Amino acid sequence: MHQSTYAKPLELPALTAAERLFVWGFRAKARSGGAVPTAADIQQVYDHFRVGDAVPSLEAIIEIFACTAHTAIEVHCPTCPRISESECGILRAIAAAQKAHDDVAREQFECWLPPVGADWALAPVRGLATIFRMAGLIMPERHAPSRGHEGMMAMKSWFVGSSTLH
Repeated sequence: MHQSTYAKPLELPALTAAERLFVWGFRAKARSGGAVPTAADIQQVYDHFRVGDAVPSLEAIIEIFACTAHTAIEVHCPTCPRISESECGILRAIAAAQKAHDDVAREQFECWLPPVGADWALAPVRGLATIFRMAGLIMPERHAPSRGHEGMMAMKSWFVGSSTLH
């Protein structure tokens, strides 16, 4: 039996450089409107790592979540050392896209998005994954923890202004 690399909660320092860069950018873009980091800061950091062209894909992914999600995703602030289960799932989708496993990426996105939203997310995810791969930033394949029925994600409503991206 394969043991999950997500058996216990992950912390930011335990991630690869590629994963940390993606998570930081995703969090920063998802939480835009705050003073720091600005859009220019995000672009500058991504440019430094030779993945500046991935920023529009990052923005498109966030827009798809914001406009079509049926279930909230948990996105921590850019400086939080903990990685949410949702962020782990997005990392799994990006890693799958880097290996052209679109079915795995799509299935992961269907945890939060309707089928059409998951389809829409594939193009920017493929773009971002390719740009990261071309820069040598490879996402490792991590496996989702097995869950019983108590761990299943339920459809729910949430208030505007909640701490999750929707």
